[in-house]
Amino acid sequence: MLHPYDLATFYKKVDSELRKVIYYYLSPKELAEIFELNEIDDEDYKKFLSEMDTTYAADMFSYMFVDNAVDVLNELDKAQVVSYLTLMNQEAANEIKALLHYEEYTAGSIMTTEYVVIPQNSTVRSAMTILRNAAPDAETIYYLFVVDESEKLTGVVSLRDLIIAHEDTFIHTIMNDRVVSVLVSEDQEDVARMIKDYNFLAVPVVDFQQHLLGIITVDDILDVLEEEASDDYSKLAAVSDMSTFDKNSLSAA
Repeated sequence: MLHPYDLATFYKKVDSELRKVIYYYLSPKELAEIFELNEIDDEDYKKFLSEMDTTYAADMFSYMFVDNAVDVLNELDKAQVVSYLTLMNQEAANEIKALLHYEEYTAGSIMTTEYVVIPQNSTVRSAMTILRNAAPDAETIYYLFVVDESEKLTGVVSLRDLIIAHEDTFIHTIMNDRVVSVLVSEDQEDVARMIKDYNFLAVPVVDFQQHLLGIITVDDILDVLEEEASDDYSKLAAVSDMSTFDKNSLSAA
């Protein structure tokens, strides 16, 4: 059996007829993993999705991490988005809708809602139970985010600290309450630079009242940094072309 990355590379390279065979043999959940590992151009998303049965594609979106599904859906027409949201299961559709309304290129538009959150008055024992239940769907489990009764962010606990603590210890006694967070409206490039500077694996996203809304993981930030680098290169290329144009114009004079 090929590694998922190899499957993703193969999927992208083959023709549409062979991809239709892939859709026949792979479940929507298996294809979701391929879509998340693939570096796909915006126009290619539309082409690949047009090859799939609409219900099959909707099921695939429901198995993707929410932020990744939102990234793809943002490239589609509104009518297509509505169609997929109508067909997928209600829970997944609601999570995706919650992120779709955030302005593009903000922290809210790239955050995920699939993370582990722990009440601050929990014990380590109950926190471990929460972690075991949430881990299969969480994008990262290395940080556990702590909230109070109002869902406001109050701290963060590393997986290591949780594992070595006594099971009767209260979370609020071992959490780090000096949490670096970002506002949901913050520009994604500013978030990317902060994660890079602090060497974070993830950063929490909050509103103006410090309610925890989601997290941004380092793999999502790598995509942002890649886009930023590509934009900078394009600008440099444009300046280079302009310099050549000016030089040729002067020479002609």
